[in-house]
Amino acid sequence: MSGAFDPFRPPLVGAATWQAVMAAAGWVCECTGQCGKTHAKTAGRCGIAHGSAHCLAVVPADPTVSLREAVTGADLVALCAGCQTAVKRAATKAAEQATADSTDHLDLFDLTGGEAA
Repeated sequence: MSGAFDPFRPPLVGAATWQAVMAAAGWVCECTGQCGKTHAKTAGRCGIAHGSAHCLAVVPADPTVSLREAVTGADLVALCAGCQTAVKRAATKAAEQATADSTDHLDLFDLTGGEAA
């Protein structure tokens, strides 16, 4: 074992799935704007290729789903670190906003039987 970093070596667990997702992606980040960028310079798709400078991660296509739940190649995508972080951040922010919106409406009605404020 040489100990040198090999970006094309699959992970120890889930190697076949990782290989299938990366091959389907063409070894290029599959983000088409979910990160908030238009990727205009690369025809609407992130142009980061998997290699020694950038390693793509195989992650769930739905950022609210855990990797354990997204077990098929159809549920997974290859994303660069920048797009993956931005997509996850946007999903977290949307979930927090949805929670805040639903709790704001609870204050409109007193369901405890107490006096109206």
